[in-house]
Amino acid sequence: MLLLHFQINISVMQTQIVAKIRKLRNEKGLNQQQMADRLHIDQSAYARLEQGGTNTWAKYFENLLKIFEITPEKFFEDIGNDTVINNHQCPYGGNGNVEHLYADSKEVYEKLLAAKDEQISLLMRLLEMKLK
Repeated sequence: MLLLHFQINISVMQTQIVAKIRKLRNEKGLNQQQMADRLHIDQSAYARLEQGGTNTWAKYFENLLKIFEITPEKFFEDIGNDTVINNHQCPYGGNGNVEHLYADSKEVYEKLLAAKDEQISLLMRLLEMKLK
């Protein structure tokens, strides 16, 4: 049951992350082709990134942060909690408690990194089985 809950949370976070990427791109006034050019990928690959069909955003995360001129903490501050990205509603009230937001963001970031590591491990095992 815990695994199912974790997978659902990862799916929700994935949806929130790609929505945040799309939102930040629009705020910068960039189209998908311009983003693809800055990431040195083709437009269709960038479109898939924004659709959330894959976790490729993680591969380009550092470059995305540079393009959006944002810190990882700022990027993740409204990911993985009850925040509604489009309405900028903060569950902590007012401007929020920065330390609390940072702790939440760090926790979400660490969970995403752990999930990425699990996926890599699984893919490596599958590849090893296929090569045998």
